[in-house]
Amino acid sequence: MNAESLLAHYGHIADAPDAIARLRRFILDLSVRGKLVPQDPNDEPASELLKRIATEKARLVKAGENWEAALARTDP
Repeated sequence: MNAESLLAHYGHIADAPDAIARLRRFILDLSVRGKLVPQDPNDEPASELLKRIATEKARLVKAGENWEAALARTDP
């Protein structure tokens, strides 16, 4: 099921006994798969972002800084 199908059948789906829980799971699933908004092909892969975070964390630890606080105040 995709977002368009959900909207088309919302009235029927909402009447199910566990409708809210199922809708929440469905929306979470769509979001995790990147289906809620158009995807930008120019975005870097998550693996590259994780590498940059690990590199920065290692640098901060080596410098003796609080890496959690430093990463929290870093702009995206």
